[in-house]
Amino acid sequence: MVRVYIRFIPVFLKNLVKSNIEVAKIVLTPELPTNTGIVKLKTKLTNDHDKLLLANAITLTPGTITLELNNDELYVHVLSIKSLDRAILQREIVDEMERALL
Repeated sequence: MVRVYIRFIPVFLKNLVKSNIEVAKIVLTPELPTNTGIVKLKTKLTNDHDKLLLANAITLTPGTITLELNNDELYVHVLSIKSLDRAILQREIVDEMERALL
């Protein structure tokens, strides 16, 4: 179990830095358009502890806040939605961190 979390830490840190840069761009360039919204995403995780870790990692990443975790569904508020395609949002927000936990 500890090995899984050791794999997760670098992935989380990479996403943390990347999203900090994106939010800094938005803050420093107010004329950039932002498209905020709430999206429903899915997780393949089955362990409740791992789901909670994923939801909290999403919240700790600037620009996103997990509003609700219900079974395999995550409701996430996103500061800047770049695509209306749910598959792209799923890939950008959930998939990479989720793979590190599987």
